[in-house]
Order: sequence, then C-alpha cells, then structure tokens
Amino acid sequence: MRRVIEPRSSLAAGAGAWIRTGTPLVLFVALGLPAGALGVAWPQMRASLGAPLAGLGLLLAALTVAYFVASAGSGALGARLGTATLLASGCGLAACGVLGLGLATAWWMVPAVTLLLGGGSGLIDAAANAHTSLNRGVRFMGWLHASWAAGAALGPLVVVTAMGMTGSWRASFIVMAVAFLAVGFLVSYRRHDWIGKALDPHQAPEAATEQGSGRRRALVLLIGLFVLGAGLEATAGDWCYTQLTAGRSLPASLAGLGATLFWAGLAGGRVAMGLFANRIAPDRLLDISIALSAVGAVAFWLAPPLASAVIALPMLGAAVSVIFPLLLSITPARVGSAMTSHAVGYELAAGTLGGGGLPALTGLVLQSAGLLTLGPLLTVFAAGLLVLHLVSRLTPSRVA
Repeated sequence: MRRVIEPRSSLAAGAGAWIRTGTPLVLFVALGLPAGALGVAWPQMRASLGAPLAGLGLLLAALTVAYFVASAGSGALGARLGTATLLASGCGLAACGVLGLGLATAWWMVPAVTLLLGGGSGLIDAAANAHTSLNRGVRFMGWLHASWAAGAALGPLVVVTAMGMTGSWRASFIVMAVAFLAVGFLVSYRRHDWIGKALDPHQAPEAATEQGSGRRRALVLLIGLFVLGAGLEATAGDWCYTQLTAGRSLPASLAGLGATLFWAGLAGGRVAMGLFANRIAPDRLLDISIALSAVGAVAFWLAPPLASAVIALPMLGAAVSVIFPLLLSITPARVGSAMTSHAVGYELAAGTLGGGGLPALTGLVLQSAGLLTLGPLLTVFAAGLLVLHLVSRLTPSRVA
C-alpha cells in the first residue's frame, strides 16, 4: 500500500490563527514601550543632550500634537491606503522616531523626531482599534489594551536593562525601533489578516439620510466621553501621589503603594475584560464601570488618606480601565460600520486631548487653590462622565 503524506493544512491553519490573533497584541506591546520608557530615560537624556529643565514637557507636547493629528486623520488615510498599509506606515514612522531619539546628538533634534514617533503611534492606535471594533469582540479589545499596559510596564525595564548593559540610554530606543520594524514587517507580510468584513452597499439612501443626524449626535457624545474618560484616568494617575504626600501628609511609601495599586487596578481591569467581558453586554458593563468611577472619585475625595490610597485608588483604576476599550467596542453600534474608522480616529484624538489637557489644567488649579482640590476635581470629571453617559444611553442613536 502506497503511503500518502497529507499536507499539514490543519496545523498551518492553526499557526495562522495564532499569528492573526497575536499580531495586534504584539503591536500594542510595542506601542506601549515608549510611553513607559520616556520618563525613566529623561534624566540621562537631558544630561547628555544639554536639554532644558522643561524639555520633557516640550517633548511630550510634540508627541501629543502629532498623535492628535495622526489619529484625527487616520480614517481618511485608512480609506485610501487600507488598514495593513496604514499600520505598516505607522510602524515605520514610529521606528524612525525612536531610532532618532536613540541617535540624537543635540537637543533640537529630539522634538523633531518625537513628531515622527507621535504620528506613527497615532496611526497604529487608531487603525488597530478601528479594525478590532469592527471585526473582533469586546474581549479581544480588552486584551488589546492590556497589551499596551504590558508594553508601558516593560518600557522602564528596557531602559534600565540597556543602561546596565551599555551604560547608555540610547540602546533602549534602538531596541524599540527594531521592535516596531519587526512588527511592521509582520503586518505587511500578513496583510490579508487586516482585511475587514465588507460593508453592505445596498443600504437605502433614505435610511442613510435618516441615520445621519443620529450618527453625528452619537459621535459628539462619544467624543465627550473620551475627553472626560481619558482625562479622569490620566489626572488620577498623574496627581494622586503628589496629593497624598504633599497635600494629605501620607508617608511616601504608602502613597507610592496607592499609586501602584491604581495602575495595577488599571491593568487588572483590562485583563479581566479580556477574560470575562463576553458574560455581560458591553453597554451594561459600561454602566457599571462609569458608576464605579464616580464612587471611586468621591471615595478618594472624602475617605481618610490611607483608605483613599489603598481602597479608593485601586477601585478607581479598575473602574476607568475598561471605559476606553468599551467605548471603542460600542462605536460601530453607535455610529454605523461605515463611519467607524473615521469615528475611532476622532475619538482617540479626543482622548489624547483629554488625557493631556485635563491633567495640565488640574495642575494649574492645584497650584492656585491647593492640592486638596484634586478630590473635588476628580469628582467633577466623573460626574460629567456619568451625565454624558446617561444622555448617550437615553438617546436613540444606534444604527445598523
């Protein structure tokens, strides 16, 4: 009997499925690396490049502006280029940006190359989130954002390891450039994985007209939710340690524990979303998370300092952790599939504005009114988030 060797089609299909699932997650790990690395590398960067004391603020401003512009324009670019090309281009820009940081010989080069990093990161973030919201479930969205948190946590380790092995911060950014290039090549090679489901071309014109105003109203509400949600998360994370130590006289060790628990709650909430989010409807889960955010903000304001640190902060971190990915997941249901890519770009741009602008405004208020105003400010942000969410839930804006 002649022996027939069958091709391992099932094995190949299984490997392809793993690659298709893993590529976006690895992409977001790479995306998170610079976010965690910049603050740790900055003291050495400043010393070697002769940067001014406020240079980190200028660097972050350049990053934010480029991120905002790229996110807002990603929908139009994606429609022209396709998701895979947009992602590969974003990886190339980000790689050039971090490589430029690693090779910079003068301070003036740093803000310039940071524009490339911000632009590339904005394209990656918007394109991958839009594709995920249209083609994958809410659990995968949770894992995607948990992967970014993992990358942000690994960023400081990459810098510290590079400095220990080479004595310089530069090698860490070269490693990140290699990571972006490797993932970009993988995306290009597996570009068919990023072809989304086709949209229905036979929608009646009158139906599209009727839905237009509802879509615009839903998008405006989503943009407001992104501004306040990202602002609440960033403001709590940026200012909680300072307020607990300098404003409420909590020992640095306990305040540091509280800040750590906040970020642990943020990461843990996204992992939990990846594991269990299919057991509850996304809208209902969003109801719970926004309500708990308000409770956590009020608790941080009114509870004794120790309870604020070890109970309120992790509660707030876990609650806000799922708001961002949940809003992205429900975007197709709110604005329609055809508008999702554009909407996600606008939403992420709004999140960038809220995540950068509200902590900065909070700093001005704290400087003039005192550190104890952080609790009331977080409560105001959470209350505004809750009101906008209730309006969006009561507004009949869902479209097919």
